[in-house]
Amino acid sequence: MDLSAGVAAALAAAGEAFGPAPAAAPRPRWGALYAELDADADAAYATGIELIYEGYLLHYRESRALALASEDLESRLLAGDCFYARGLRGIAARGDAEAVGLLARLMASCSYLRSVGAPFAADDALWAYTTAGLVALHRGAEPASVGVLFDDVEAGFHAPPPGVSAAARDATDIPAAARDAADIPAAVRAAADRLDLDDPAPLRRELDAVAGR
Repeated sequence: MDLSAGVAAALAAAGEAFGPAPAAAPRPRWGALYAELDADADAAYATGIELIYEGYLLHYRESRALALASEDLESRLLAGDCFYARGLRGIAARGDAEAVGLLARLMASCSYLRSVGAPFAADDALWAYTTAGLVALHRGAEPASVGVLFDDVEAGFHAPPPGVSAAARDATDIPAAARDAADIPAAVRAAADRLDLDDPAPLRRELDAVAGR
């Protein structure tokens, strides 16, 4: 079974309790990038990434797997949790604690970015980096070196914009993430260059697409 078929089957199985699968099979995104970056990619692992991504889409964007009304927030949140849990469980079952930790940091960062209304380009850049980071971890990269981007991103969530003191920010309710969210794609590109990838071209393509939005 190729990746597209495997992802479509997994998404349909995970969403069965919430409604029928779409007539057109969803196209893999980050699982496909993972497979491009790793010649020895495990299709089941890539499918796990796609399940987690679908959970994110249900929570914050437009689902590929279910036709739920945008105002049906309860169903969207419940379905998203289900997809997210299935994907994470599949990756955790392989004993890959570092991958689980990196994905958890991704989801926490995306949750914060949505809470402050940041551009979706920031989320997409972090998804691209995390996918490449998973490949780097499997190649033996130190988890701390892969996760340093999230150290910087998370620190930026609490920093005032340039020229604005913390006191002034708090007094005027200036979003602390305004500057940092805009800077995330550039920070991701710099961090991505430090990942040990055989062929970084697919990652650069995705980051170029993010920059063009």
